[in-house]
Amino acid sequence: MSSPTRRWGLPAAALVLAVNAVGFVVAAVLIDERTAATFFVALTVPTTVAALLALAITAFRGNGPVADFGLPTNLREAAAQLRVGLVWGAASVLGGLAIVVVLLAVSGTTEESPLTEIGLPRGWKVAVALWVWLVAPLGEELMFRGMLWGALEKRSVSTGWTRVLGSPWVTLAITAALFAAWHGEWWRYIVLLWGGVAIGMARLRTGSVFASWTAHSMNNLLPAISVLFLPA
Repeated sequence: MSSPTRRWGLPAAALVLAVNAVGFVVAAVLIDERTAATFFVALTVPTTVAALLALAITAFRGNGPVADFGLPTNLREAAAQLRVGLVWGAASVLGGLAIVVVLLAVSGTTEESPLTEIGLPRGWKVAVALWVWLVAPLGEELMFRGMLWGALEKRSVSTGWTRVLGSPWVTLAITAALFAAWHGEWWRYIVLLWGGVAIGMARLRTGSVFASWTAHSMNNLLPAISVLFLPA
């Protein structure tokens, strides 16, 4: 249940998401993404800024990220949340692979990653792989299963029809759908939607963004490894 002293909600969540979206648009316009260094800046800065804004909002308008995002306060809590995250992360990976097999059987085509057009040197591959595996999931979890989830959850104590937005299952559905759409990879939407549901289940079962981050990072492990094998 959301803390009654938290003073942020849907407007704050919308602001964080807007900063992220505008950041990617600005990066695409102003930054030459044909070199490894500038591509890395365009890839990382928008999500980093949005995540830092989310943390700042919880610090100044809420109870801090530990309370507002359900982060573990001791090793026992961390271990319990880690286990749940690993289980749902595995579900995300296995379900996603099954969906990809079906999509390939139906369409027979996929979209190439923009990384294949750049030709990353080995050091940049490692940096991008670490970003994809650990840091990007953290930023996205702070935005979607942190800010947006918490803002929707807060509606459960409101009056009127908007109270339905605070239902755990409605919150799960909304965050999963928006998470999938946010990536803009429409041929992979069903895969991302399933990932959003599985990752969201880790959040739902524990109340913690740490658990959903664990699941998200596990989900991103195979894509991160694949970056290391891209042509230079």
